[in-house]
Amino acid sequence: MSGLLSDKIVVVTGGGSGIGAAGARLAAKDGARVVVADLAADAAERVAQSCGGEALTVDVRDSASVQALVAAVVARHGRIDGLFHTAMSVPLVNKHDRRVTELPEEIWESIISLVLTGTFHVCKYFGQQMLKQKSGSIVLTATSDALLGQAGLDAYTAAKGGVVSMTRSMAAGLSPEGVRVNSICPGFVDTPHQREFLEKPEMRHRIEQMHLMPIMEADDVAEFAIFLMSDRARYQTGGIYACDGGYSAFKGRLDVVEVFDRAEG
Repeated sequence: MSGLLSDKIVVVTGGGSGIGAAGARLAAKDGARVVVADLAADAAERVAQSCGGEALTVDVRDSASVQALVAAVVARHGRIDGLFHTAMSVPLVNKHDRRVTELPEEIWESIISLVLTGTFHVCKYFGQQMLKQKSGSIVLTATSDALLGQAGLDAYTAAKGGVVSMTRSMAAGLSPEGVRVNSICPGFVDTPHQREFLEKPEMRHRIEQMHLMPIMEADDVAEFAIFLMSDRARYQTGGIYACDGGYSAFKGRLDVVEVFDRAEG
C-alpha cells in the first residue's frame, strides 16, 4: 500500500481509543505498519484488528514498561520510524482536576505522572532508538489549554505546558542527529469520553461558541499527526501547532470595531 507513511513502522501510545485510535487507523491506511500500545490491552487489540496492526500493552508512567515496548517493536521490526504519543486519561482530568487552591496533591501527582513523566519516558526511550537509526519523528499531543489560561485545569495545563516546552528543547537537542519532535495542541475534540458534554444541548452550545469552526473529530487531529510523521514534513521540527478550530486565535466573536462604530453613529 502506498501513502504518506508507506512501509514506515509507527507506534501509537494511547492507541486504544480517541485520537490515538484514529491515528492508528489512519497511519495504517497511509501504508504504515502500526503498533497500537495502550494500558487497556482489550482496547488496543480491537483497534489493532481494525487496522491490521499489532497490539502491545504499555504503562507510560513506568519506565520499564516503556523500555519493554521499544525493545519488542525493535525486535520485531528492526526500527521505529514514527511515534504518535497520545496516552491520556480524560476522566482523570475532567472529574478531578481543580484550580490550584483546591487541587488535591494526589491528583496533581497522578496527572503529572501520566502526562509529563509519561512523555519523558516515551521520548527518552523512543528517542534513544531513533538516535541509533539517525532518523525518526516524534509527535506529541499537548493541548490548546497549554497555550491559553483555562480556569480549573491547573494540573493538566502545567503538565501539558511542560510537554510544549520539552518539545522545543528536545527538537534542539535531537534534530541535528536526525530525530524530529513536534507537538499538536488540540482544542475540544469529539471523542467518546468528551461526548457526555456534547450530549447536553446547553453544554454543546457553549463549546461550539468557543470555536470558530465546527467541533473537531479525532481524525482531524490524527491527519495532522500523519503529516508530521511523514517525509513531507522532513523540515518540520520544534513546532507547537494549534489544531483547535480557532479556539486559541480569538478572544471573542464580538466584532468590537463594529460595535464602536455603531455606538458613535
